[in-house]
Amino acid sequence: MRGFAHFTVRSRLRADADRVWAHAASAAGINDELGPWLRMRLPGGELPDGLRPPARIGPCRILLFGLLPVECDDLELTRLEPGAFDERSTMLTQRRWLHRRRVRALPGGCEVVDRIGFAPRAPCLLTLHYGIFRLVFAWRHARLRRRFSRL
Repeated sequence: MRGFAHFTVRSRLRADADRVWAHAASAAGINDELGPWLRMRLPGGELPDGLRPPARIGPCRILLFGLLPVECDDLELTRLEPGAFDERSTMLTQRRWLHRRRVRALPGGCEVVDRIGFAPRAPCLLTLHYGIFRLVFAWRHARLRRRFSRL
């Protein structure tokens, strides 16, 4: 699709897949991965209990340094199960946002795989957004590797 970009980031960690998933699927874990640069504020502060996709979570504010609003993600989960989620959303700057995360067990640890796809509302910003999102997810995975150690 013209005006659409995607990439994949993966990390092998020396930690139990269930432990990594519990961290990664919580508001605290998301914000630990994003911090200290960004913070995501979920409606109600946490994902609702008993969530059954497809489910619209609602507007999640993205804050620079935890203070300055820089984006709003109208979050919708199309899949949520232990070790896997698929997000399909729109944002202020993105006509389409797809985020798929998988955490799978490996001998001695696990692997976290994020697949990102997006289409900016202003196609001329595709290259800029690609660079920013690659940096954000490289940072997120660096934080995961630091927390859980690399395999």
